[in-house]
Amino acid sequence: MSVATLKYKYSNYSILVSGVLAIIISWYFKWSYTEYPLNFMGGDAKDYYSGLVSTFITHDLTNQSGNDWFLLKTNGGTINVHPIGVSILLLPFFALASLFAALFHFPLDGYSFPFQFSVAFAALFYALAGLVYLKKSLRLHTISDKTTGLVILLLFLGTNLLHYTVSEAGMSHVYSFSLISVFLYHSAKFVMYRQNRNLLFSFLIMGLIVLVRPNNILILLSIFMWFKNSEECKSFFKDLFKNKAFYKALTFSAFIVLLQSMVWFIQSKSLFHNTYVADGFYWLDPQVLKMLFGFDGGFFIYTPLCLLFLAGLVFMYKENRFSFFAAVLFLAGLFYFFASYWAYTYFDGLGIRVLVDYYALLSFFGAKFFEHFLGRMMVYNSLMMFAGILLVINLVYSYQANRGILLRAGMTYTKWKYIFLKTGTEYIDVLGGSNELKPYSPKKQEVILEREIKFEKPFDYSRQDYGLALAFDSVGFHSNRIQIKIDCSRKELFLNASKDAMLCVALEDGKTHEGKFYTQFRLNEAPATECCQTKAYHYTSNISADFKPEDKLSVFLWNTKKQAFLIDKFSVQVYNYSFKIN
Repeated sequence: MSVATLKYKYSNYSILVSGVLAIIISWYFKWSYTEYPLNFMGGDAKDYYSGLVSTFITHDLTNQSGNDWFLLKTNGGTINVHPIGVSILLLPFFALASLFAALFHFPLDGYSFPFQFSVAFAALFYALAGLVYLKKSLRLHTISDKTTGLVILLLFLGTNLLHYTVSEAGMSHVYSFSLISVFLYHSAKFVMYRQNRNLLFSFLIMGLIVLVRPNNILILLSIFMWFKNSEECKSFFKDLFKNKAFYKALTFSAFIVLLQSMVWFIQSKSLFHNTYVADGFYWLDPQVLKMLFGFDGGFFIYTPLCLLFLAGLVFMYKENRFSFFAAVLFLAGLFYFFASYWAYTYFDGLGIRVLVDYYALLSFFGAKFFEHFLGRMMVYNSLMMFAGILLVINLVYSYQANRGILLRAGMTYTKWKYIFLKTGTEYIDVLGGSNELKPYSPKKQEVILEREIKFEKPFDYSRQDYGLALAFDSVGFHSNRIQIKIDCSRKELFLNASKDAMLCVALEDGKTHEGKFYTQFRLNEAPATECCQTKAYHYTSNISADFKPEDKLSVFLWNTKKQAFLIDKFSVQVYNYSFKIN
């Protein structure tokens, strides 16, 4: 064992402990839990994984598999809007899974047990690799072993990096975290020592970063943090553009990125596709505060430890103002960019998942914070205890997300307050309502259909399962996406009488009368804690389906337990957010 390794033994122990605890938590959260089928390739993860299935299982790359709403049909074939980077990083693990499946007679479908295990193992491998490079980065910046070990444990167990390693292993975020960790180390080392091998490696990794998630090219701007002053910065770039190795490295990086275009060409005979034409940004209306502090996925609500990490910026200011302003401007730009996206909560997940990719950088600020107090043990230990509390809160969040206690999207303060730190089985699947974001549209959409029931007296649901319904016998338009706004008010006749009542939305084919779409959610946001006040609800629900003018759309209330409550308001508005991606 080298002297350098010995000097950072606590950091190595932290990485080892992180790996062991990840295996234990993964077993408890996923492998031993039988209420939900084991699947690491669901949701968006299915799309990231689809390149492997299309290439090696179905042998038809021109008809990519994945979720229907992320498939783009072209004259040459079907492509997926998600890039191929995750599939490339998973390839060695997929190959081993295929070999194991063939030897031990598991289905060679890409989704049987060996393939599930390979994705779970790959996520842990890349997470630990990211932690190793985080340790190398902090050591490069002369952060002590004790602080480095502490920050590694806090980062892995105290943020949603844990969730995206053990629970959603097929999503892109743990892979981006790992790659960005490697990039931060080699880019900083190149700035410090000007060794061309670090330059080459930085650009090779940058190519993979873009191939996994193109938006993460923003990490290039972090390089300004490693300069002491503007003169050093100017000198660096002047020398860089004269360096032949820079152009060689840039060429290699571009070649990696062009792998995506090569796949697109095979699929569609086109080198480029705007795969997010149905999505967009509201550059003049960024939802920064909601993204950071909102209860629907808010960054600092569900990852409070990162707010503590950002306190390290104060000490960066004292050490190096150029580096401080570079860091602040980078973070401001990052938050602005992600908050300008129309779906600034980033849908169903735990916290603002796109920021997981940048946790190695946030850890640098956290390390600066704890390192400042290293010589004052009482303060240092107190901060460790406080950080430990935030770590425990994160573990509870992770447990809740895995057990259906914490909703993956549409959380509100009322819902968050009801389940905060609750882990009992009585809290599983009790939250309701639907609070989906307005779909992206470059122009304001007007109400296209609306209906309201006029009440002479409240409708009594006592001993009735059905009663109120609002139906449009023919919607009168073509669409593939709408938003429904539902206003409803109810009064319970005893505590939690409407706890199991459902708001239901159904779309029926106008010609065949077959069901085309159905969804339901609980009428109550959370079980009532007092009785018996009138409660008003305002819900939004987005529906992606093949709407035809003659189709019938119905919104109704289903009292599954035939309990006693009153409804005195019920109205529906429909907005058409149809889009074209082909």
